[in-house]
Amino acid sequence: MDLALRKTFYPHPLDSTMGAVSPSNRIVGYDLARAGAFFGMLVVNFSVLLGSGSSTANWLDWVTGIIRGRAAATFVVLAGAGLSLLSKGVYLSRDKGEINAKRSTLLKRSLFLLVVGLFNFVISPISDILHFYAVYIALGACLLTVSNLSLWLLTAFTIACRPLVFVAFGFVKSWNLQTLADGGFYNLTGTIGHIFFNGCFPVIPWMAFITVGMWLGRQDFSDRFFRRKILLAGIGTVACAESLSKVVIYLSSSAQPGSGLEKLLPFFQIVSWDPMPLFMISSTGTALVVIALIMELATNYGNSRWVLPFATVGQITLTLYVTHIIVGSILLWIVDEFELEPPLLSLWASLFFYLAALLFSQNWMKRFHKGPLEMLMRRFLLFKSATTTTVEAKAPL
Repeated sequence: MDLALRKTFYPHPLDSTMGAVSPSNRIVGYDLARAGAFFGMLVVNFSVLLGSGSSTANWLDWVTGIIRGRAAATFVVLAGAGLSLLSKGVYLSRDKGEINAKRSTLLKRSLFLLVVGLFNFVISPISDILHFYAVYIALGACLLTVSNLSLWLLTAFTIACRPLVFVAFGFVKSWNLQTLADGGFYNLTGTIGHIFFNGCFPVIPWMAFITVGMWLGRQDFSDRFFRRKILLAGIGTVACAESLSKVVIYLSSSAQPGSGLEKLLPFFQIVSWDPMPLFMISSTGTALVVIALIMELATNYGNSRWVLPFATVGQITLTLYVTHIIVGSILLWIVDEFELEPPLLSLWASLFFYLAALLFSQNWMKRFHKGPLEMLMRRFLLFKSATTTTVEAKAPL
C-alpha cells in the first residue's frame, strides 16, 4: 500500500504496544476506559431503576445528573474506536474480499447484539443500550473504508440533523418524562422513531459518537503529545458547550415574555433525554477527556497488578451489562414487594455490583479468554453455513 494512502487513514501510525498489551493483544487503555464507562452507566441505570433511596440524597442526584448520558457516550465512542482497531488491516490492504468478510462479521455481531438487546429491553425498557448499539455497529460496518475527513463530516451532519428532526417531526411526543420510557415503540412507525430519533440513545444523533470513535481508533495514543492534545481539546469542547448553554438559558430566563428567546431554549439545553447539539458536543468532549486520561494512566501503570482486574472488567462488559440489568430488575422487585427504601440504595448497589464484577471477571479470565456472553457471541460469529464462511473478529463489545 502506498504511503499517501496509508497517511490518509492513519495520519499517526497505530502502535498496538501502546502503554501495555494484554495477552490477547488487546490494548489495555481501551479496556480500562471501557471499565470506567461501564461503572458510570451502572450508577446511572441503578439510579433510574431504584432511585436514590433517600429524599436527602441531593448530592447523589446531582452526580448522577452529570454522569447521565456522558458515560454511555464514552462507551459508544469506545465502540467506534473498536471498529477501527478491528478493521485496520482490511482497509489498509484495500482488499474488497477481506472488507466484505469483515463487514459480514460485523453484521452478524450486530444481529447477536440486537437479540440480546431486545431481551434486555423486555426486562427494562429504559436501561438497554444494546439494541441501539447493534444498529450503530451495522452502520459502522458500512463506514470502514471512509476517510478521516468523511468521518468528521458525518459527525457534524448527524449532530445537526437532531434539531431538524425536533422541528419537523413529532417523535418526541411519545416520551414519558417521568419514566424516561418511549411509549410509541410497539408499532412500525414507533419502532423506527424509537431507534433513529426518539429512544434513549437514538441513532440520530448518537451515531456521531461512533464516527468520532472510529476516527479516534485510527490515532496513535502512544504519542504523549497527541494524548495531551486530545485532553485539551476535550476540556475546551466541554467548556465551550456548557458556557454557551448557560448563557442562552440565562438570557432566556431574564428576557421579557414574548421576546422569542424562550423558543430557542430547547435547542441549547444539555440534557441526555433530548440530545441536542450542545449535549452531543459536551459529551464528546467528556469522552475525549476520559479516554485521554485513562490512556495516560495505562501508559504509566498498564502493567501494574492493581490495573488488571479493571482491564478484565473492560473485556467482558457485554456479560456484565446484561447481568446488571437483570440484577437491577430483581432489586426493584424486592424493593417494591417489601416496600423498602434503604438510604443511597442505587449507590450501594452500584458499588457492590462493580466489586463483584471485579472479582468475577478476574477469576473468570484466568480460566477463559472471553466472558460467557462474549464466548457465545464468538461461537455465533464463527458459525459456518453451507455457503458462507465467517471471519473471527477480536474486538471489544
